[in-house]
Amino acid sequence: MKIFDPHIRSRTRSDDDLKNLHYFGTEQVVTVAHGGQSFETADQLVDYFETLVREECRRLRRCDLIAHVALGVVPDARPRRAHPELWGQLEQMLSRPPVVALGEVGVWEDSDEHWELFDRQIQMARRLGPMPVLVTPPRRLKINLTYKMMNRLEKSGYPPSMVVMTSLNEQMLENVVESGFCAGFPVGAARNDPREAGELIREVIGRVGGAERILLTTALRSSGGDLLGIPKSIESLRDAGVDDEVIEKMVYGNARRLFVGA
Repeated sequence: MKIFDPHIRSRTRSDDDLKNLHYFGTEQVVTVAHGGQSFETADQLVDYFETLVREECRRLRRCDLIAHVALGVVPDARPRRAHPELWGQLEQMLSRPPVVALGEVGVWEDSDEHWELFDRQIQMARRLGPMPVLVTPPRRLKINLTYKMMNRLEKSGYPPSMVVMTSLNEQMLENVVESGFCAGFPVGAARNDPREAGELIREVIGRVGGAERILLTTALRSSGGDLLGIPKSIESLRDAGVDDEVIEKMVYGNARRLFVGA
C-alpha cells in the first residue's frame, strides 16, 4: 500500500532514513519549515525557505520520494530584527511549486504577539486559495491552544477542511475530526503506539462516520518519529478489521487530495 506522509521534518534525518521510508512504502511527503533554530534577519529565514524548496527537494528526490513543501513561521523562528519585507517574500514563495501548504504555523503562548503572527499568515493563505495549512500546537497547553486556534479559524471563516491540526493525541483526534478539521495523527516512537492505533482509529471512524479527514503521519523530526510508524499502523488497522479502502484514505488518499488535488 502506497503512503503519503503529510508532515515530516526531512532536514533532521539522514539519507538512509529517507531511503528507508521509500523502501517501506512511502511515495510522497510534505517536508515542513519548523522551529528549533532562530533567525536574526528576514533574509536568513528566506534563505532557509529557499534551501527547503531547492536543495532539500532535490535530496528527497534522490531518495526516491516525491517531494512537496510547506512554508511558514512558527513563533521561535520569527526573525529578531524588524522584518516587514518577510511577508511579501513568503507570500510569493507560497505560490511556487513544489510548495503546497502554509506550515508549520501555531500559537505557542496566549499572547497578542503570537496571535498576530498566526493571523497574518492565515490571511496570506486565504488570499492564495485558500491553501492547505499545517497547524502545530506547543508542548505546553497543547489541548487548550489547539482548540483556541480551531475556534479562531472557524470565526475567521477559514475552511476547516483545508486545515490539518497536527501533533494530536488520541483524546483530541475525535474532537478535531468532528469539528470539521483534518487530523494529523502521528504514529510511532513516543507518539501514539502503532500497535494500538488500529482499534483506536476504528472506534473513532465508527463514531464520526468516516475516515475522510484523518491523515496518519510519522511526524519525523530530529528527536523522534518511527520510520515504520505508518506501515505498523496499517497492519494494526487490518488486525482491527478496517477495510483496505478505508486504510488507503488515511495513509495516502486524504493527503493526496488535500495537497495535490487529485
